[in-house]
Amino acid sequence: MGIAFFGGLLCNCATMRTVKLFLLIVLTLSLTNCSSADSTIPDPTATLAATPPPTDPAPTPAPIFEPTLTGPTGAFASAQIEFVANIETAGIYVSGEDLPENASILYRSSGDADWRSGHPMLQIDDGRLVGSLFGLKESTKYFVKVTSDSSEISGIVVTQPETLTIAPQNIIHVNASAPAGGDGSEAAPFQTIQEGVDRASAGTQVLVANGVYREEIAFPTSGAEEQWIQVKAAGTGALIDGSEILVGEWNVVPKATQVWSFRLKGAVGYLARDGKHFHQYADMKALLRSRGAAQTTVTEGWFHDTKSGWLYVRSADDPSSHTWRAAVLDEAFNINGRDWIWIEGFDIGYYGRNSGGCGICALNASHLVIRNNRIHNLQKGVYVHWESGNPEQGNDMRIEFNEIFDPGVDEIEWNAAKGTYAEGTGIILRGHVGAIVRGNRIHNFFNGIYTGTTAGIDNPEIARDADIYDNMLDHISDDGLEPEGACVNHRFRHNRVDTMLVGFSNAPVTQGPTWVIRNLFTNFTSTSIKWARNPDGAVYFYHNTFYTNAPDLNAMSMITIGHNAVMRNNIFQGNGFAFEESHYNSSGMDWDYDNWHTTRDASLPHFRWETIDYLSIALLCASTGLECHGHESPPGFANPLGGDFSLLSTSPNIDRGVVIPGINDSFVGNGPDIGVFEYVSP
Repeated sequence: MGIAFFGGLLCNCATMRTVKLFLLIVLTLSLTNCSSADSTIPDPTATLAATPPPTDPAPTPAPIFEPTLTGPTGAFASAQIEFVANIETAGIYVSGEDLPENASILYRSSGDADWRSGHPMLQIDDGRLVGSLFGLKESTKYFVKVTSDSSEISGIVVTQPETLTIAPQNIIHVNASAPAGGDGSEAAPFQTIQEGVDRASAGTQVLVANGVYREEIAFPTSGAEEQWIQVKAAGTGALIDGSEILVGEWNVVPKATQVWSFRLKGAVGYLARDGKHFHQYADMKALLRSRGAAQTTVTEGWFHDTKSGWLYVRSADDPSSHTWRAAVLDEAFNINGRDWIWIEGFDIGYYGRNSGGCGICALNASHLVIRNNRIHNLQKGVYVHWESGNPEQGNDMRIEFNEIFDPGVDEIEWNAAKGTYAEGTGIILRGHVGAIVRGNRIHNFFNGIYTGTTAGIDNPEIARDADIYDNMLDHISDDGLEPEGACVNHRFRHNRVDTMLVGFSNAPVTQGPTWVIRNLFTNFTSTSIKWARNPDGAVYFYHNTFYTNAPDLNAMSMITIGHNAVMRNNIFQGNGFAFEESHYNSSGMDWDYDNWHTTRDASLPHFRWETIDYLSIALLCASTGLECHGHESPPGFANPLGGDFSLLSTSPNIDRGVVIPGINDSFVGNGPDIGVFEYVSP
């Protein structure tokens, strides 16, 4: 589905050394940079003077060009090239001994008369050269050349189709209303989904009728290449429910105020009141004192005494006037070591008997499709994990067009939720190679989308090459987009994140390259970008817009120092400092051509870098070398309070950006516009 190998695959190193990034393209345009003399992040605009990019990259439909690719030469003579193909992007990896530090990318499709320049590559700890191609067409063959001086290595990559299709060879029917003892036929369907899955083989569709299914589903076998085992809802009302509705008597607890008890045996890890997450106290003492985590005051919540079998609830009114759901199952779908599995169209909710709950959990599984599901009221919506170390496992998956939410969790005070089962995440991507996470809506969750791991924080093979794009996130209690670990070729593109604590968390990326391109982050309440735990991986921030209207809030704040981040053509707007860095020894920060606007009075400092305040961007540039082509003007948004962050015709950001090969070649006008959106005249 998306991984192509040329010349073999370099095995993963178990022990990583300190991140060292090397400049991989000869600089011909000198840009100001605050980094030290040994800065190692490639400047993507460096070759502009020598090779002006085309302003109209539209492919020529005819004739068809099929370039002849030669074998590896020079320094690449014994190297290998690997591609990881997605729909609109592709990862490029060159491995071998004593590779050059300088490398650039040329690519073209058979419909292109000329080669195009890609973004320069960088070298990661294990010596591989790594890069990405953007703006590709689906199901298209591309010819790629990686060059360094007279050395060259080349290969062919074919992108994935926009839509995957399945033609079932066999259909097994399931209907919760059917009598037990069916055979899976349309006339005598099975009663449970598990019965259908148990009898499914490669190319089988398990078609599930509307109804309520209280079960945990595991897969005893895998599908086969392009022959998924598909579990699909036949309509819009197939509900997979892990809860028990509490029906019975609520008892007033003597000598306690607003506390009731309910007889409930067995473990419970998640409780919902009227469909909303209900806060869990750590113990009975905390419930009686209305005490949440970190000594917060929480006036409503629950605690379950497993020894006595009593559920205790602190409620502002009589609990019998509400509907209560207690999670009695842990995971709706468990895909353990199975491949070619497809899950589509279900309403999945109220799981978390012991572990906080998971909608769809996959371990060491490959070739998964998880689409068009509604997953809610649990701690983990979709969780993909790879821990076997087997390179054949944990690869190639699509998580697309799902709605994932935990209503009410965003109403719990942050300190009370942090470190508890309320600290959930919509999507956790911790597989091996190749993933597409697109078109999902995640809302009312503690965290949005998490990629990577801190357990193997320097392992470049964890969640390598992931595309996260066209997702919409809102009402996120903590981090909207959160990569952690090596995060090699994680591409965050065209996502919209609104109403959150932090827009993008770099806490930390240890290797990269991690790409943050044309995302819109609005109404954050802490910071646009979180820098924490001294991140030193290469992160490219291109054409993003960050906006807050919170009083006195900085457009960006740094919790710790950071290293090796490139910023170009971004818009930041806040009401405190434009950015504040109150630490020492950040390095490799290459920030330029950005719009940093604050509504703060001109008599107050607009920037703070390493504890020194600067009244203006000009003074900042003169002292630090940062943002010497940036500006502070109001961005000129069409209607920010109404959610429209496109540019007015009078915006100072039109044509003011810098061209970045392989990123913004298709700009309109005399130059790229700064921010997410290119202005197009009516």
